[in-house]
Amino acid sequence: MRLFGKKKKQNMKPEEVLKTMESLRKTIEDIEKRSTLLQNKAQMELQNALQRKKQGDRAGALISLKRKKMYETEASKLEGSRMNIEQQLFAIEGASMNKNIFDSLKTGNQALKQVHGEIKIEDVDKLKDEMEEQQDLVQELNEAISQPIGFMSTVDEDDLLKELDEIEAQEYERDLIEAEPSQKAMVRPVVEQPSLELPGKEQPQVLSNFAGPQPQQPVKAAQNNELDELFNSMQM
Repeated sequence: MRLFGKKKKQNMKPEEVLKTMESLRKTIEDIEKRSTLLQNKAQMELQNALQRKKQGDRAGALISLKRKKMYETEASKLEGSRMNIEQQLFAIEGASMNKNIFDSLKTGNQALKQVHGEIKIEDVDKLKDEMEEQQDLVQELNEAISQPIGFMSTVDEDDLLKELDEIEAQEYERDLIEAEPSQKAMVRPVVEQPSLELPGKEQPQVLSNFAGPQPQQPVKAAQNNELDELFNSMQM
């Protein structure tokens, strides 16, 4: 009789759980081997019973059939036992997985408690206020540094833009003035091409309009002299 109550049950260690699971798997393998052996023996006894029946040995055939029945019954029991062990192994594997998940959640929760224990709401609010003050200070410094100094601080941007507009208008007017002579040079008068007719034959009148400088007068006189000589030679 215990004076201080029941003895506290010790929890199984993880390595002991793994060892138990390996033992169950080994038992299942042994059952499978034993069941396969019994089924083979039952098949052999069936073949033996058929052979003895052909030989007329009725008693021997019955004995073989009884052995076959015995092997099949034993194999069926083993299959039932294997099913029970597989269910137990499945339950242990599930429980072990749940235990691992629980331990992981527990460890994570403890880590969160430890981290949160080092942080206080007051410290967070104070840190946020300090960060906002620093951001405001940075903004003020940026504005102060970006302000123009010296001569640039007195320059009016509106006046600069107005001056730029005036310069642009002057450039546009100068471009128009420079473009007018070139446009006039492109327009050339249309000159009528003199027709060349031989006496005694009607020739269609050909007019040629072309643009370009007019031919010089000495060249035209030379052409007329050549035509006169040609006309005189034809009359002879």
